[in-house]
Amino acid sequence: MPLLLSKLISILFAFVLILLHNSGYANDLNLTVITSDGGTFDVLQDGQDNDIDFDIQSMNGFVINLDQIGDDNTIDIDVDGRNSNGSSMTINQSGNNKSYSGSFWCGSAYCTMTVNQ
Repeated sequence: MPLLLSKLISILFAFVLILLHNSGYANDLNLTVITSDGGTFDVLQDGQDNDIDFDIQSMNGFVINLDQIGDDNTIDIDVDGRNSNGSSMTINQSGNNKSYSGSFWCGSAYCTMTVNQ
């Protein structure tokens, strides 16, 4: 029994070390949405060195909110709206060394985009 308990403690210790080691890494989000009819997508990243890479096609009545709080954060979007109508995207970034890049196209439809840095 002591050998089994010793192995279990070693495994748990290794697991805790892995969790502690990975806790300092940024939260990166890479997401592609092909089609959306209605709905809301909210992202909040709080910390440093976070990255959002967001691509979407054909969104109708879709509300997107991307928020980053902290330093050295980036957002890259590619909106190929095709048949999009009545959709909106809001990007909020606070902190130092923040960057936003991307393209926003809604074809002949009505869409809005707001960027606050």
